[in-house]
Amino acid sequence: MFGGRAFRTWTHVLAGACGIAVLFLGVMVMAEEVIGDGARVTRAGLMISAAAFLGYVGVAGIIRLDEARS
Repeated sequence: MFGGRAFRTWTHVLAGACGIAVLFLGVMVMAEEVIGDGARVTRAGLMISAAAFLGYVGVAGIIRLDEARS
């Protein structure tokens, strides 16, 4: 389903993971602005961001492993 081209180097993997984490953190800060008292980085936002980072790295590792076996 996914091509392994974007995951061939760990530099690309880490750059993509950081990008996704920043996007999730941005969404959480904007949600805090709408729902909470103002735009701020919260513990929940950092946890969601860390989960997005680790999830991206995990999926990239699985894809890289599958590419190596083929």
